[in-house]
Amino acid sequence: MTLGIIFDMDGVLIDSESFYFQRRMDFFAEKNLSPGSKNKLDFVGLTEVGIWQVLVPAKENRALLKKEYQDYRQTHPIDFTKALRGDVKSVLTYLKAKKIKIALASSSPENEIYTMLAQNNLTSFFDFVISGESLSKSKPHPEIYQLAEAALKCDRCIAVEDSPVGIASAKAAQLYTLALKQDFPIDQRQADIVIDHLSDIIKVVENCLVY
Repeated sequence: MTLGIIFDMDGVLIDSESFYFQRRMDFFAEKNLSPGSKNKLDFVGLTEVGIWQVLVPAKENRALLKKEYQDYRQTHPIDFTKALRGDVKSVLTYLKAKKIKIALASSSPENEIYTMLAQNNLTSFFDFVISGESLSKSKPHPEIYQLAEAALKCDRCIAVEDSPVGIASAKAAQLYTLALKQDFPIDQRQADIVIDHLSDIIKVVENCLVY
């Protein structure tokens, strides 16, 4: 049996949700504007389009603010080497040694995905990378996971997620889904298993390879 693992990025490979949320709040504060929500949980797992629908409910103001924020983001970048979870490289190294295919399926913009991979020297680990930015339908729609699964061409694929939206997407694609426990309250009950650490994936994989 061939096995593939499909990772989400934000909240899974990198601990980025808090940074992204605070950067958005700082931007609105500097503009003396109030965002549509100040609750971090309202943004977890959303695509860039979804995030801006929450931030700026009034469509007529959204495009200009989003453009200004893109410039702001360039001058306030995330350091992906600091955001990377400590056990990522050891888990990816283990998966490669076992000849398991690896994909990355993230709602984040493509340029941020590839910047994260490059900064952490992870690009070579991944057999397939896809951004929700390039799709017509975003999570919780299963398209991103369906495309990743098709690209890996494995007998079985496992998804690793964190957010309710991402978990719903993976489950809608009929994938066995692991949810990485977060340090803030979030509903992960739809996942098949909740894991405390990424390294717990190794035990799941070993069980799959036995059977």
